[in-house]
Amino acid sequence: MNKIAPFLTCLLLASASAWAADPVRHEQLELAQGAPLKKLSGKLKGYGTVEYRLAVPAGGALDLKLKSANRSTNFNVSADGADEALFVGSRDGDHFAMAAPAGAVYKVSVYLMRNAARRNEQAAYVLEANVSAPAAAR
Repeated sequence: MNKIAPFLTCLLLASASAWAADPVRHEQLELAQGAPLKKLSGKLKGYGTVEYRLAVPAGGALDLKLKSANRSTNFNVSADGADEALFVGSRDGDHFAMAAPAGAVYKVSVYLMRNAARRNEQAAYVLEANVSAPAAAR
């Protein structure tokens, strides 16, 4: 029995990283200033996440709105490389708007909250993305 315990411990530790890995789908998107509204649609299941990288041109204003029938669907927005989110959907709601500094890239993560992910729920969503000219230039 003493020889089996270390083997089982090693096996458990080796498989832990596979259990911890959540499926993340990455998508790159460039929004032209003044271009028509983009509707990004997708589906989530369980702990799955869709991560959009949005390149916003200098001086543009970024506007995002999430629509889903599942109330546990949320999104976060963070600047590329930042440790903290600028916007946390579970706290801040389903609409995000801000003026972007020169040549900013933002990461938008769409996900199910833990309560729904634990139950392996599914959710279809539409993320409306728009980049407009700054208010002073209108």
